[in-house]
Amino acid sequence: MRTIVLSCVCASAVAVAPVCAQAVLTVGPGAFASIPAALAVASPGAVVAIAPGTYPAFACSVGVTLRPTGPGAVVIDLVSGNPFPPVGTPMQFAAPAGQTIHIVGLTFQFPAAGTFASAHPELFVASDAVFEDCTIAASQGFANGSLRVGSGAVVHLQNVTSQGPTLRVEGRATASQCAFTGAWVLGFPLAAAWVTGSLHASHSVFLGGSSSTQAGGAGVDVSAAGQLFATDGTIERGAGIGASCAVGGAGVARLVRIASNTPACLPAPAPSGLGAQRAGPVVRGGTFAVGYRAGPIVPVGVHLSHAIASTPLPFTSQPWGAPLGGSFEVAFGLTDASGQATFAFAIPNLAALVGLPVWLHGWSGWAFPLEVAPPVGGLVR
Repeated sequence: MRTIVLSCVCASAVAVAPVCAQAVLTVGPGAFASIPAALAVASPGAVVAIAPGTYPAFACSVGVTLRPTGPGAVVIDLVSGNPFPPVGTPMQFAAPAGQTIHIVGLTFQFPAAGTFASAHPELFVASDAVFEDCTIAASQGFANGSLRVGSGAVVHLQNVTSQGPTLRVEGRATASQCAFTGAWVLGFPLAAAWVTGSLHASHSVFLGGSSSTQAGGAGVDVSAAGQLFATDGTIERGAGIGASCAVGGAGVARLVRIASNTPACLPAPAPSGLGAQRAGPVVRGGTFAVGYRAGPIVPVGVHLSHAIASTPLPFTSQPWGAPLGGSFEVAFGLTDASGQATFAFAIPNLAALVGLPVWLHGWSGWAFPLEVAPPVGGLVR
């Protein structure tokens, strides 16, 4: 089933257009010489546009958007070529309360093979942040690291690929259309994700690290205090010797329509859940389409917001991803007999909208508690 809604999204976009103007600070030839130099003068809401190239790790303490200036890779090197980097946090995102850091289209390079094994550097996200269309890469074998979501942070990952570093969730994280692959360090495989807080994922892949001498790592390891909600994706243990499970730990793991080559080692499927995926980024003058999946002939409502949140509610099975009072309904319909519902939204062709966060939040169900999907959207391009 396809429902097309035009007026609500158009009205919202036009209403906020006057406040969308953003200062753009360019890093590269003829402009700021470094990312820290631009951040030192950036105000909340500014854009730091980075020319293609490789840059050392930095700290960000203001709610800005970090993105490339255009085509060409922007690589952030977390160890800057040092074969013996210090243990700890070479890079931290920590904006004040009420501000969100948006990271779009960047590559974060963790240690290369041969780096001192105990380094394990972290990209530590200590405040609210969004990663969209990013790559987190590392060579395996001697050293690795983690993308760590701090206990007080709310982080959304949209179309993020992590090749090696563990996703470590201590706070609240949501993920849509992501792929996480666990590493092996000195022969010991690691989980693709380790959750002591809350992780809510849709249409995402978690593949544990592999080993020729040990049991493969879990796709996701959920501690006793952790919660995992996942729909319409894949969770798989890594290759290895002996038995291991795709989902490890003693925490809550609620899975719906999750594929695995070893389904017997997954928790029993949950009876219901709402998945969401976007057809592409939000582009001005284009149509933004989002597909939802639930049970057959189930109501689906869609809300729009311009910010990310994570609020547990008594009438939802998962935390609500929009600020309370900061979203409004833009679509409503029923899934078809196969459980599918697609909604398409026209984005006005207004230059002032570029950089505006647009997030869609879906809910479904005939009775409480309602099922909630992770946010889907991104910055307008």
